[in-house]
Amino acid sequence: MYWQEDIKEEHFTVPDKIQDAVFNIQCKVLPIDHSYLLSKALLNVLPWLEDVNTGIHDISVADGNGWEQNRETGFFYPSRRSKLILRLPKERLTDLEPLINKTLKIGNYKLKVIKQLKSKPMSDMQVLFAKNVACKEELNEEEFLNNSFNQLMEIGIHAKKMMAGLERNISTSGGNIHTRSLMLASLTKSESVILQEQGIGGYRLLGCGIFIPQKDIDSVAAV
Repeated sequence: MYWQEDIKEEHFTVPDKIQDAVFNIQCKVLPIDHSYLLSKALLNVLPWLEDVNTGIHDISVADGNGWEQNRETGFFYPSRRSKLILRLPKERLTDLEPLINKTLKIGNYKLKVIKQLKSKPMSDMQVLFAKNVACKEELNEEEFLNNSFNQLMEIGIHAKKMMAGLERNISTSGGNIHTRSLMLASLTKSESVILQEQGIGGYRLLGCGIFIPQKDIDSVAAV
């Protein structure tokens, strides 16, 4: 864990050049490790996605012990609240229309895109979480945080509070991509937007380096 004190920020207006497009879906079952299969299916319909810094969010998977998933079998059951979310430039939102009513083949399973619900700009919340940040498997927690800090500095973000979390592997045709979750707090509002727009660590089409707003972690750090 890496921790510094907060710095007060002046007024900031959130830009809308990068947005999250949110779609309703119908899907009975999916592999928990579905990032590569989802990316491949979407690129078959919209090959230009890989040219515009698109981020493909995982279909939501609860990490608790609820009915939504079964880690022993490696599958989960999307609920009505599960969404397909793509993060991309605002000017390409209208180019997503071919997805509507399209049935995507996710391995041996099917996912139908029902309709586009909305699009929304990035948040200015100052606590962000990424379920997966691609990294080398041999890195320990301190090395991962140092590496993340350096990547953040490259895009103009001086991280003050960071916490590393669970390690995972994403299966692809070329082998596994090792990842670790990462939470940042006390970002300035402008830093928060920059990080959501750009991400770190690569493999955004596999859901890596995609940061979303999260509740405050001061209480978590104290545990």
